[in-house]
Amino acid sequence: MRTSNRIKTMIGGALATAAIFGSVLGPATAHAEPQGYIQDVFPVGLFYGTFDEGPNLTLLVGGTVEEFCLSFPDDPGAAPMRVFFRNSGTVDLRVNDKDQPIYLYEQTVGDAFDWIDSVCPDVLDEDPDTVAPAPNAIGTADLKVRISIISDDLVDVFNSVNGELAASDGAEYRVRASADLIVGPFGPVGDPADFVSFELTEIRR
Repeated sequence: MRTSNRIKTMIGGALATAAIFGSVLGPATAHAEPQGYIQDVFPVGLFYGTFDEGPNLTLLVGGTVEEFCLSFPDDPGAAPMRVFFRNSGTVDLRVNDKDQPIYLYEQTVGDAFDWIDSVCPDVLDEDPDTVAPAPNAIGTADLKVRISIISDDLVDVFNSVNGELAASDGAEYRVRASADLIVGPFGPVGDPADFVSFELTEIRR
């Protein structure tokens, strides 16, 4: 299935690259590797979701829905990152990581943002009887991220996940998702349907 979807990190994480830029620019010269980059840590908290389709799905990358809620406003996961400082003045962030945890959920409330918003109040209510929604399938994925900070108001963002999930009923799935977009001073430019793809395929039952 190929659907339009949204990615939290493209709105929250990509807009926060100004903070990353500030944190790495100062020590760049003193701590750069011979290849011209410095090592850092990239916060992982992606989610992809369909828009009220049947089935209505959300794929979380980096943690379960409970971990997303408990870590907010931070992201639940992390991956090693290389930061490159170009002669042009741009800063490029690169992530190429394996075995990132992924969790597939089916929900009835709107899109991924609506669903997360509806779940977190219950997860955070400190009631011991509250149980977070269980994922329909669990797996791991390869994660790739490329972010080019061109200026304070212009960021070029790409990411992708490619992995497999297993469900409790024995079904197995392959998932591929990606986003390729520009983030301006007011957030992502364009419609998510135009710059994001999501594909889930059952491979075994």
